[in-house]
Amino acid sequence: MTRDPFAPLETARDRLDAGRPDLALAALAARAPAATAGETAFLRAEALRAQGYFRRAQAAYREALRRLGREDRDLALEAELGLARCARSLGETGDARRAMSRARALAPRDSAEAAESLALEDALVERAAGRYLKALTALAPLLAASRRRRDWSAVGFVLWATGGARRFSGDLAGSHRDFKESLAAFRRAGDREGQAYALFGLGGIARVRGFFAEARAAYAAARTILSGGPDLFGRAYAHCGLANVLRQLGRWSEAERHYRRSYALYAGLDDRVDLAYVDWGLGQVHLKRGELPAAERRLRAALAAFSAAREARGVALSRQSLAQVLHARGRTAEAERLFDAAVRGARAAGLHAHLEIYT
Repeated sequence: MTRDPFAPLETARDRLDAGRPDLALAALAARAPAATAGETAFLRAEALRAQGYFRRAQAAYREALRRLGREDRDLALEAELGLARCARSLGETGDARRAMSRARALAPRDSAEAAESLALEDALVERAAGRYLKALTALAPLLAASRRRRDWSAVGFVLWATGGARRFSGDLAGSHRDFKESLAAFRRAGDREGQAYALFGLGGIARVRGFFAEARAAYAAARTILSGGPDLFGRAYAHCGLANVLRQLGRWSEAERHYRRSYALYAGLDDRVDLAYVDWGLGQVHLKRGELPAAERRLRAALAAFSAAREARGVALSRQSLAQVLHARGRTAEAERLFDAAVRGARAAGLHAHLEIYT
């Protein structure tokens, strides 16, 4: 019997829809007809992004766009949106905006679905850029529209995005409410991956509000959902979030173990910003244990990575923590300059990171 040359593409689509991007990649390893090279590259990019391989996904999306040319505008639009999502996830908001500009040029003018997808991604780019009030304004009508449609996965996602923007704009109680509602919506939709990310948001906001039992339970539940699955980014995030809670509870050896597991996963994904947050967390562990030279090394590594990525919140947190280490090591004048820079930078970016003593 002759093998269907298009079967690998069909299998890959089915596996992506079933939440198994790892199996989709395996299906795409088979040779496909030259005429499907653009779609094959696109599906490979989608599978890589779903696992957290954002930089490898970017390369695959670009290959898809080269091979698609102008004949498939719908798929080219999805590829540009994929590029924007990867760049936004990596904190590269300038690249994300450029991809969004190209996506808008490809979008059909009479498609309400395309307009909503573009509006949502625009809001998420504003959120990633630290423009939280602008993001909240853009997300509000999208939340209302998804509620009218009774699309509970969409409701959960928009509430998740809203909760993050509220948290970093300083509305902690509002953020806590959003993440609880996001989790309820994802549960209503039967969306387990969505539930995991709502639990991440819930764990983060509960932690910074001092509700450590709630935070630990949320991260543990998210970890259970994602355990052994293909979402490597989510698994890394779960370890890092749990480590943050354990650190705040004074359980520093346990926290260090989870940070190191998170670090290994993020390193495999080449996720430099999130690696820097793990470095910052490990620096905090060393500081609490009085291991000041080790704390300084970790915090300087975090500060360098955050500065290179223009991650304003990470820069502020690293400067503030490093100032504490330098003061403890007797370098008070240097510490004062660094602490002042942390406050100035946070305020200039519209952040409250300099007040996050609870973090």
